[in-house]
Amino acid sequence: MNELGIIGYAAVAVLFTFLTILLLVNWRGQVLGGLLIAACVVNVAWAIILAAGLYGRSVSTFTVFVIEVLRTGAWLTFLAVLFAKIGAKRLVSLAGPATWVAVLAAGTSVQLDVGVLPTGTSLTSILNAGGLLMALAGLLLVEQLHRNTPDDSRLGIKSLMLGIGGIFVYDLFLYSQNLMLSAVEPLTWMARGLVNAALVPVIAFAVRTNKDWKLDIFVSRQVVFYTTTLAAVGVYLLLMSAVGYWIVRKGGTWTGLPIIIFFVGAVVMLVILLFSANLRARLRVFLSKHFFRNKYDYRQEWLRLISTLAKIEDSSARQIAVKALAQIVDSPAGMLWLLDEDKASFQYVSSYRTTDKAPDISTSDPLVEFIRQDGWLVDLEEFKRKPGIYGGLQLPDWLLEIDDAWLIAPLITRNELLGLVLMTRVPRPPKLNYEDRDLLKTVGNHVAVHLAQERTDVLLSEARQFEAYNRLTAFLMHDLNNLIAQQSLIVTNASKHKRNPDFVDDAMVTIANSVDKMKRVMGQLRRGEAQRGSRRIELKFVVSSAADRCEGRLPVPKLEFNDNDASIEADVDQFTMILTNLIRNAQDATSSQGKVVVSTEHSDGQLSVVVADDGCGMTPEFVRDHLFRPFDSTKGSQGMGIGAYQAREFARKMGGDLKVSSEVSRGTIMTIRIPAP
Repeated sequence: MNELGIIGYAAVAVLFTFLTILLLVNWRGQVLGGLLIAACVVNVAWAIILAAGLYGRSVSTFTVFVIEVLRTGAWLTFLAVLFAKIGAKRLVSLAGPATWVAVLAAGTSVQLDVGVLPTGTSLTSILNAGGLLMALAGLLLVEQLHRNTPDDSRLGIKSLMLGIGGIFVYDLFLYSQNLMLSAVEPLTWMARGLVNAALVPVIAFAVRTNKDWKLDIFVSRQVVFYTTTLAAVGVYLLLMSAVGYWIVRKGGTWTGLPIIIFFVGAVVMLVILLFSANLRARLRVFLSKHFFRNKYDYRQEWLRLISTLAKIEDSSARQIAVKALAQIVDSPAGMLWLLDEDKASFQYVSSYRTTDKAPDISTSDPLVEFIRQDGWLVDLEEFKRKPGIYGGLQLPDWLLEIDDAWLIAPLITRNELLGLVLMTRVPRPPKLNYEDRDLLKTVGNHVAVHLAQERTDVLLSEARQFEAYNRLTAFLMHDLNNLIAQQSLIVTNASKHKRNPDFVDDAMVTIANSVDKMKRVMGQLRRGEAQRGSRRIELKFVVSSAADRCEGRLPVPKLEFNDNDASIEADVDQFTMILTNLIRNAQDATSSQGKVVVSTEHSDGQLSVVVADDGCGMTPEFVRDHLFRPFDSTKGSQGMGIGAYQAREFARKMGGDLKVSSEVSRGTIMTIRIPAP
């Protein structure tokens, strides 16, 4: 039987000698290459010493102990330096060398009998315990290196990890068995040479593909030693101990065939557990969070987000919001929907690097309900592959018609869904993991806060402008009172001084100044007259009165009455003023050769007054974002910017609404709809 062991260890010595020569020929002065050469040399010496011992040469126990520790220590040191090179913490890098140095120091103290360890401690017991500890440390390092290596770099390092890992696996088996038996099992010891010889070509292949050892590897910052390897090895040792104890208690022997059968069975069961698709699916998130290569540098992502949001301006805030999410996954373009003021739908409000259009989305849409309930991102690529994980979600037809639609991310603030962002796909969409989803949702929440703040700022600005308007009105009313007082004084004194030329001259100057001031006051207050009482009146009369007020300007409005008997109950003066304002706006937007038509309709229980022109028209963005915003006027100092807002509010108070249809260079149609009495 010794012949088998001698052949095995001799083969190891020969193969590692050739590998050493190969390394020396191709070595370029790299530290890792030098350490690998040293490890191969130590393995050659280790194999020669063990082969000599089996051949019958006198080899002391201490010599075997030292060469065993040095051989394992060489591999641990190589892995530790590799860890240090790729950025592992110093404590992690020193853990491997510290292990074998501690074992060597313990054995040396026993050999020199310095009294550090308890009396009766033998070199064999230290070798068994230390060998098990070093093998376990080596497996943990190998597993961590392989786990944290990117997919595109694993081919080069896989052979190295298999070769060195195989050495540590067999040592783990050998020393765990020796600890249980308190002795060295001869068969396992002799077979060790052949196992190691079979692993040398695997390491040599790794050398061939990594001559300079420039490996792109990243180490997890969270967990280093708490890995699946530790759990698997722990379970293995517990099972081996339990089964061995049971066999011994039953009077059997824990050697030879039972050990081999149990070892093979344990390995098979371990492979089944580790490679089970169901088990991987259940533990994927947990393992990824503890044994992973961070995909993002979160410091850089945070700084980029802050830099992006810092560029927000009134005209581009919503585009910047889309960009903040799109840049995370390198999406080239995107669209944004925001919840409207009535919380009845999500309005399509902006886009980023795309001219595609999309409809508004009702708050009762299944897509919105799904996102609101689960807070999920909707990955359309994943939806095509695995629609079942979306719980039977039915996507709207318009979304399916967008060829490059990819991701829908929610914008949530204060547990309320404020908006949705649709991002278009990159040429080769990546498969998103939990880290992508968490980052997109986090950034989405942050962007939602900014958009909500923008909306609040707009409302606050409007409130302040209304306050300023009220103050202005108070000042104007004060001026009117002064004018009335001046006119009253003239009237009072007229009976006494009407024959006096000086009085008449002064009165004319006072009246002229008053007229000028009153014109300015009336020009500012014409759209803000006080509301009077409502009364029933024919709709035709109100429309005609408003048109008569505008006849002095071109183009003269044309009237079309489709129902001469329709009547309304409203504040006639206010309604007339609102229609007058709409007609004048149409005249301002139309050339003198253009056309302004005012018509009435009565259908489906609704009365409609339509003011249509063929003037310059408005963009959809202006209609959506500016037309109904108070004090946002395009007329400069000639207008206060509250006409359209006031018209819409008047219609809504009567239970109706104001609808606008406009197209640049084609004209505008303003329609006031109110319920028929």
